[in-house]
Amino acid sequence: MVQIVKILTRKIGLVAAVTLILVSAGMLTAMTPEDFAGLDSRGIASKIAAEGRPANVAQNAGSVRNTVSKYARDAAGRYVDWFSDETVVSFSELAMLRVVPEAWFDKQAADFQQAMYDLNNIVPANSSVELARGEFPPGTVSEADYDNGFWRAGTGSVDGMPTSFYEPADCYKGDFARIYMYMAAVYPQQLWHGRAAMLFADGGFPLLTVYGRQVLLRWHRQDPVDDAERRRNDAISEAQGCGNLFVEIPELAEYLWGAHSGEIFQPPTEPDNPDPDEPDPDNPDPETPDEPEPILLKAVYSKSRDGRIDFMSPYIAADSQWSIDGKTVDGKSVALDDISIGRHELKYSNRQARGKIIIKVEP
Repeated sequence: MVQIVKILTRKIGLVAAVTLILVSAGMLTAMTPEDFAGLDSRGIASKIAAEGRPANVAQNAGSVRNTVSKYARDAAGRYVDWFSDETVVSFSELAMLRVVPEAWFDKQAADFQQAMYDLNNIVPANSSVELARGEFPPGTVSEADYDNGFWRAGTGSVDGMPTSFYEPADCYKGDFARIYMYMAAVYPQQLWHGRAAMLFADGGFPLLTVYGRQVLLRWHRQDPVDDAERRRNDAISEAQGCGNLFVEIPELAEYLWGAHSGEIFQPPTEPDNPDPDEPDPDNPDPETPDEPEPILLKAVYSKSRDGRIDFMSPYIAADSQWSIDGKTVDGKSVALDDISIGRHELKYSNRQARGKIIIKVEP
């Protein structure tokens, strides 16, 4: 039986750090899908470990908060808490939380300080989160010891054994999954410590345990990369020269651990750019406008900018049946004029799978 540990003390967070830390790995350029062409799973893992980490991490508490504040603000100018559906006016109300806890790492490892200040691993959270989450791994919580209506911590099970987990909100599960994937691939440890053994495998490939592959891939597929996550990635990449490759090239997860594991990576093909003077065979009448581009499912929608929700995702079968807040949807899209501002639950089902996505609709 896996022991359930109550965390009774709180560690000093990033807010208390004052020492400037400088780690340099040289100047790197952004990696593209073509950089992984012809590589199998092990080759992809080796390339990420060698070339996928930040060029520079030069951070103190102030510079960490400065970068996080750039992506953590919503359309209304308020700051977003990843562990609450509430926003705050002052960024000083939020703490900086490491997704992969410091206690999981070997403090003697050469890249320990770089891993601790890698912005890809840091998210904004209210001050109560660190105490409630402790060092728990991510998972499905069936009996909650803590539940604020947005995220939970408590007990779940793995192979019938009770285990302590924390479970983020559905709208952030994919974001968290891709952070854990990034940290496993960029900072593989010869010996992970404590509760990391539930998620991460010691040494090199496959990097994740069987359980880790199952839960992270499930969340990665259910909650695809959205515009908010891309904005976060852009801010981090600008600050430290490298973002999260699993945000920039989400297909890598499938080639490392999922449906294409063991296969040779094939970059997505781009259609040839048409000659602007040639007629478009799909729209021969220039007076007839093209159909609008579909909007892939994302976590946050704006009534003024998006206009509608299209039930489309590369990770969800096209023949799925959808519902919003329990009401079945007819067709493949719905106008945002018909949806109220606030949080909504989208559910889908098909022959192979079923699941749900939490979205937020803003003005």
